[in-house]
Amino acid sequence: MNYVQMTREIFKNLLSNMTTYLHYLQRVFFKKLTYKESLLIVLIIHLFMFVIVLAAGITAKSTAVLADSLDFIGDSASYALSIYVLDKSIRFRAITSIMKAITMFFGCIPMFIYAVSCYNQDTLPDTSIMSMTGFLGIIAHSFCVYLLLQCQRSDSNMLSVWVCTVNDMISNILIIISSLVVSLTNSIIPDILTACIIVSIALYGAVRILRCAVNELKVLTV
Repeated sequence: MNYVQMTREIFKNLLSNMTTYLHYLQRVFFKKLTYKESLLIVLIIHLFMFVIVLAAGITAKSTAVLADSLDFIGDSASYALSIYVLDKSIRFRAITSIMKAITMFFGCIPMFIYAVSCYNQDTLPDTSIMSMTGFLGIIAHSFCVYLLLQCQRSDSNMLSVWVCTVNDMISNILIIISSLVVSLTNSIIPDILTACIIVSIALYGAVRILRCAVNELKVLTV
């Protein structure tokens, strides 16, 4: 089958399933989803964005964008765990949140080391790719925030989901600012600093999740 035939088949399948797609979008935007459905959609978005942002980071030679891609895959694991423990006990969810926080902490260390090691790199990152990646990330996370606002909970499991999503939104804003500063200064330092800030934000999020989970376990033992 040649490329023309393949393209025709793809469009044919898209058109034949258009009613299904429209019905799904209608449900997402106009009907309140369950907590599990929202998390599943957010998980799929993050897995898709991980692939795009990783490719963009390698192509742009941007440490900040690569740090953001690490955030995406780490958050995907967090969302998957959140879905798995959804129907478990509070104790089980709290212990899982502690594991998430510890994983986030140790996952940040190699990225921080890599960012610092790029200090002597002479090649400037591609600022156009950086800014486009940042804007795409903001669009994706705006949709994720919209979904998660409808199903907020107060336990550490929900906090971990919310922290990951908000942290990524901040990271993408920082990437856009970094791309502008790199363009103005012709220096790689803003890109490296942004990567370090992104890692620091993730570390702070891990501490918040850890505190909340530990407090939950303390309440249960009283």
